[in-house]
Amino acid sequence: MQLYTSPTSPYARLVRVVLLEKQLNERVDYHFLDPWETPAELLAVNPACRVPTLVTHQQDALTEAGVIVLYLERRYPEPRLMARDNVESVHSRLGAALGCLDAGIGLLVEQRHGDATTTLANRRREQLQRTTQALVEQIDSERDGDPDLGDLASAVALDWLDFRYPETVVWRDWRPSASDWLARMTARPAFAETAPPPA
Repeated sequence: MQLYTSPTSPYARLVRVVLLEKQLNERVDYHFLDPWETPAELLAVNPACRVPTLVTHQQDALTEAGVIVLYLERRYPEPRLMARDNVESVHSRLGAALGCLDAGIGLLVEQRHGDATTTLANRRREQLQRTTQALVEQIDSERDGDPDLGDLASAVALDWLDFRYPETVVWRDWRPSASDWLARMTARPAFAETAPPPA
């Protein structure tokens, strides 16, 4: 498999974390690039020029983090990241985490390439606050055992918020127990290995 990725993309980080948790890292050739530079090698496999993009052994290009991680879970079911009796909860938390990232990335793009004071930017700020609060409320900080796909996605999203919006989104104040939970999650080798470079 080939993964087109970026060291700062939280979507790409989620895929990389899942690959490491599933012990598939040695089966993947990584292509680290900057999608904002519109590299020809990424355009050749994904006309939208977005990361992550996973090219399977059958040469199918899979795009969008949610699609890729669900493919990996189905194609490589062990170790399992989605228990059969917990599918709906995992999907709900995965969706909440991706929605939170969508809101945060939308605001970041608006701040960098638009006007941070526009109605759209304000709407994105409100959306980011709402989606983050919904995500934090779904975290089961007392659950024991190995993390599932919903946990991994939630941890990637919250860690990215700490990286990009440490003073804007104060989710730790909303649910202090989630702070300890995130510390445990990011101490896992898959998170340490995929941490974004310092800003």
